[in-house]
Amino acid sequence: MRRIEALHRYQVLDTSPEVEFDRLTQLAMRHLKVPVVLINLVDANRTWIKSAQGTSMRELNRDNACCARTIASDDVYTVADLLAHPEYQHNELVVQGGARAYAGAPLITPDGQRIGALAVYDLRPREFSRAEQQFLQDLAAIVTDCLESRLMIRSWQHAQLQTAHLAHHDPLTGLPNRLKLLDRAQLAFHQAQRSEHAVGVMVVDLDGFKGINDSLGHLVGDEVLKEVGRRLCAGVRRDDTVARLGGDEFVVLLLELTEPLDAARVAQKLLEILRQPLEVEGHEIQLSASLGIAIYPEDGLAPGEHSAEAEAEALLRSADAAMYEAKTAGKAQYRFYRPDMTRTAQRKVHLRTRLAQAVEHGELALHYQPLVDLESGRVMGVEALARWPQADGGWVSPLEFIPLAEEGHLIQDLGAWVLRTACRQLVEWQAQGAPSWDLSVNVSARQWEQAEFFALVQRTLQDTGLPPERLVLEITEAVAQGSAGLAQSRARAFAKLGVRVALDDFGTGYSNLSQMQNLGLRQLKVDRSFVQALGHRAMARSVAETIIMLGRQLGLTVVAEGVETAEQRDQLHALTCSLGQGHFLGSPVPPGEFLKKYAG
Repeated sequence: MRRIEALHRYQVLDTSPEVEFDRLTQLAMRHLKVPVVLINLVDANRTWIKSAQGTSMRELNRDNACCARTIASDDVYTVADLLAHPEYQHNELVVQGGARAYAGAPLITPDGQRIGALAVYDLRPREFSRAEQQFLQDLAAIVTDCLESRLMIRSWQHAQLQTAHLAHHDPLTGLPNRLKLLDRAQLAFHQAQRSEHAVGVMVVDLDGFKGINDSLGHLVGDEVLKEVGRRLCAGVRRDDTVARLGGDEFVVLLLELTEPLDAARVAQKLLEILRQPLEVEGHEIQLSASLGIAIYPEDGLAPGEHSAEAEAEALLRSADAAMYEAKTAGKAQYRFYRPDMTRTAQRKVHLRTRLAQAVEHGELALHYQPLVDLESGRVMGVEALARWPQADGGWVSPLEFIPLAEEGHLIQDLGAWVLRTACRQLVEWQAQGAPSWDLSVNVSARQWEQAEFFALVQRTLQDTGLPPERLVLEITEAVAQGSAGLAQSRARAFAKLGVRVALDDFGTGYSNLSQMQNLGLRQLKVDRSFVQALGHRAMARSVAETIIMLGRQLGLTVVAEGVETAEQRDQLHALTCSLGQGHFLGSPVPPGEFLKKYAG
């Protein structure tokens, strides 16, 4: 079997005789003075003639062919008189061609497999000298070298094709990559100029894909990406292009659009296709995606001197900006590009760069907001809130710079700075005679999922001297639901350390009550939207009462956020809410002002 596998790798069976081998057989014919010379390749049942001099035969039966014996030999196999051997009396060359003498050198591959023979026949009985046999062996080695050379060329060509394919295609999904997409986009733009049709560029980004990777593993995540690629391809025309740029971001290039509404129809169709549940490794997964659309030529570069590649890159940026607008609007939807989106994206890039510098150079500040006992009015704790002052005396809103930090790894550096600075501040206040306040610090999803986060908190408490029971880490419902196993193990570790975990913005997500119990939560913060509705909507009091009752029944300290009026405070107190936080009870202020105001 190994011999036959070695033979088949040369891919020369069932093909015409090899003309280039004729020179070798003609040389053997002249030098050895024989009328018939063959190059045979011996398969399981047949011998295939790849070059023949002196006969028109192209195939021999292996049962009575001399070459079958030759391939079993290490040396040249000879037969002085074929008629004297009963085994060869029915050989086709003996019966039809009158052959009487035979000499054959095995064709031996570099790995030692004998795949055929270079054979000569004479029409009279004959002994072949040792020099003649050596000559046959040398020619046989040349035949094998020729086969190996062809194999190497084919392998090189295949490698070249593979390299070219990989250079233009995504290795996971097999879809075109960015380079191939840009090539096709440039061609599409040229064709659009002639036909006066539009071209659509769509950026498709999966919603919450990181949660799939984190909870189910990267192997499942890879299968999801492959299925997304297949679904996108099935949802567009044959001439359109679906590409993967990396991660969970795909691009669809739509050719020959009559009007932008055509792109909207395709976008809606793709979102519906992706919304269908899929099953991977026994897990049923519900997907959604956000999609941004840019149209050529309307959303491209201004008329002037620029390359087609620059035009394609500009359309991609425009579609990407529209996609982020769709995500901001609530995900699972699409948006068309507008020029103001580019300005917004440029501002984000500028702010992200400045924010990184601000974190590195210590330009941010912490303000502190009190958590007040609604019955006694006493300050029971403080929440540390990051602020970004500007040189002109203004401030960049946390609603703007915190999401920017969360989009990358900057939130981890920022979060570590907030934790360390706030813990040190609280210890400093206590040394100055302040009450033993609790400290609440917000924790982002990226921080919570960071492998080193627990060690960071532990080290910070040791370095600053803040007792662990004074620290409250606030996580959102999304963080708690993102990876149940991670959330539970991490919460248990903090509980063992003495640090409390609080659920922030409760009521805005989809909390699993069973999981809330497993997390070992100690505090629940009612989202400000429910508090601000008190006194304005009839159902608001019932909703707030239900949340507060649930928290108390779970044994949690309930904190109401966003208390802005005396009426809200009084209603929350009547509903037995423990603590309140908001501008009516105390605005966030710098540390010096906070100490003067609340430490007396």
